[in-house]
This record gives sequence, structure tokens and C-alpha cells, in this order.
Amino acid sequence: MALTAFAVRSGEETRQVQMVCLDDLVPAEDELRRIEVLVDWEHVRATARPFYRPGGAGRLGTDPAVLVKLALVLAWRGLPSMRVVLKTAQTDMSIRRFLGFGLTERLPDHSTFSHAQTKRFADSSVFEQLFTAVLRQCTEAGLVGGRRLLVDATHVEADAALKSLRAELSLVEDTVDEGGGQEAVEEPRARPKLALAEPRTGPTPKRTASNATALSRSDPDAKLRHKPGHRTHLVHRAQVAVDPKARVIVAVEAESAAGSEADALEPLIGRARFAGHAAKEVSADAGYASQASYATLDRLNSTALIPPQPGARHLAGEAARARMRTPVGRDAAIDRQAHAEGAIAELKHHGMRRARCRGTRKTQLQLLAAATAINLKRLLAAQQARSHRQTGANGTPHAAITGLLDLLTSCLTELDHLATAESSTAS
Repeated sequence: MALTAFAVRSGEETRQVQMVCLDDLVPAEDELRRIEVLVDWEHVRATARPFYRPGGAGRLGTDPAVLVKLALVLAWRGLPSMRVVLKTAQTDMSIRRFLGFGLTERLPDHSTFSHAQTKRFADSSVFEQLFTAVLRQCTEAGLVGGRRLLVDATHVEADAALKSLRAELSLVEDTVDEGGGQEAVEEPRARPKLALAEPRTGPTPKRTASNATALSRSDPDAKLRHKPGHRTHLVHRAQVAVDPKARVIVAVEAESAAGSEADALEPLIGRARFAGHAAKEVSADAGYASQASYATLDRLNSTALIPPQPGARHLAGEAARARMRTPVGRDAAIDRQAHAEGAIAELKHHGMRRARCRGTRKTQLQLLAAATAINLKRLLAAQQARSHRQTGANGTPHAAITGLLDLLTSCLTELDHLATAESSTAS
């Protein structure tokens, strides 16, 4: 009876010392490897340099480009925390190569990134400039139409619990009119002194809190949100402006969840125009509709493709309703549902379901990193499509090039036959 021959793996092979180059272990089509060449990391270091103190006699600090790369990996992979990113990087050769660390080098501690995100880079423009640079590449690649801007918002759960809410016992300003007919004088009036309540019988009444009466002690920027059928929680609001041509994110804005969504229209259009977008048409849902928002867009020379509220009877609302019934208005509504809401779904996939830090400003940094990752995804897809047009699916030349080569080959063969026939006739 013949036995099948096989090589026994005892495990000794894993303990052999070998000369290995990490660069050879990561394939050329790896996504992080392709992203690395799209970003000018020297420019990233230059923008971060003002936030580093001059080096002393102690150990050197972590390269700021590494910290920005960690933020991109966190957003690109949609991982829950920096601890998970660094734990994954211990065995993931792609991340190690992207960060510039060798096989046996010790990776940075997660606290280093936390300090950079919450302290060092919190008030910097490092992530803003990175987002702008990637957006410029998207524009140069022809991925931005530059005319229509789609605006939508979503809520990001804050890193704060409901038990952090405390009643706001601040002074109340009251207007006191003295002297009969004289100008009112504003004088602060303190709340009454608190006293111990009398003993109560029966069931304990339920406490209710609102944004007008309570404030989170751990994240004062977070606001209460309650939606029927959903649990009450603390949130921030993320505003997103998208170009419909290739669903490239043009501008983002993290803000407090209090107030109207339409208050962010002017800042978003300003950011978009700073990046080179014309924003001639602005499309949003009815949550952005008001007389003030229509007046703002008219002042900014942008056509408002925003359906008015059902009960709106003012002139601006009637004009907006008429615009939404035109082919342009219907097309804008379809674009908003497909691309603005689609971009928000992608942002949630890239880590924007929950804020990792406290405060609106730090949420803005997280939002910029996620939007940058999405735009880098658009650039990689455009590069792959361009490569696919130049070559076939199996790596062979494109059909048009193949046909041209076949035609050239047949012409050369025909010329060779004519030359052979002429030589035979001459002989």
C-alpha cells in the first residue's frame, strides 16, 4: 500500500532566523501602501511643527506623521479605538509598513495618540489642511463637479453618560424697569436659596431634564436628544456637504445639537468655496427650510433647492416649492437622498457613530479624519478605474490597443507577402 508523501511541519521553521524585508511582505496593491503615496507627509510634519516644543536631552518625541497616520488607519478600518488599532498593528504588516515601523520595533503607546488628539493637535489645523490637500487632489482628478452642493446632518453619540447631567444653577438675568418710563436696567437676580424638602409620602416622582435645565458635567458641549422609539442620549451634530459627481465630501462641520440645522449653511458654503467649489446650487431636506435660510442662500448667490415646511406660506417658501417641482429640483432631491445620506452612512462606517473624545472641537478632528479617509477611497477607486480602462480585467492590453496591434501586425504581414512576390517576379 503506497503512502502519500508530505512535509511535516514541527514548528521549528518558525524559529529560524531569516533575512526579511517588511516592504516585500506587503503587496503592491495594498490599500495603505497606495494611500501613502497620495499624501505629502513632509507637509504634515511642517503643519504640526509649531505644536512641538524644542527637543531637550530626553528621548525624542513621536513623529507627528505617525500620529496622523494612526488617525487615518483608525478611520479607514472603522476600528473602535486606538488601543484596537495598535493591537492589530502588532501582527498586521500593512499597518506596520504604513507607520514606518520594522518587524521588531516597539509601536507607540495609545496614550501618546490620545495626548496629541486632545491636547497637542486640538487647536491646530493639521487635520484641516490634510483634508483640504486630499480634496484638492480629488478636484484635480475630475471627481468634483463644482456646481451642486448636497447638505445633510447626523447625530454623533457623545462620550458622556446621562448620569453626568446636573441641573444648571446659574444666575438669571431679569429686566427691572424703575422710574416709570425710563430705560430698563438689567440687574442679575439670584435664584432663591435651596432648602431641604419636607418628607414625602407615596411613589418618588420621575425627574425630567432638558437642554434648557441641565448640563453634562463631563461634556458640556453635548446635548440631550430624545426621539420617539429610541433611547435618550447625549449627542453632537455633524454637518456634511457633498458633491454629487463622485460623492466626494467637500466640507464638514461639527457643532452643538442645539438650534437649527440651517445655521451651518453659511459656514459650510464658505468652506466649500474656500476649497474651490462654486456651490451655485444647494440641496438639503426640509429641516433646513426657513425664511432666514432662504435669505442667506440668496445673499450668497446660491439657488436654494430645499423643500419648504408643509405649512409655509411666505414668498420664499412658495418660490422654493415651485423650484422643487421642476426637473432640476427633482434631480437635486434624488441626489441628496443617494449621495448626502449615502456619505453619512459611510461616515458612520468609518467611526462616526460615536465620538471618541469630549467636546465639539475634538469631534471636528474625528470628523475630518473620517471624511479624509472617504475621499482617499474615492481617489483609489478613480485610480483603479483608470488602470482598468488602460488594461483588461486579466492584465492584458485594452481591446482598442489590442485591435490596433492586430491591424499593425496584419499590415506588416501583407507587406512581407508583397515583398516576397516582387522578389519572385524579378527572379
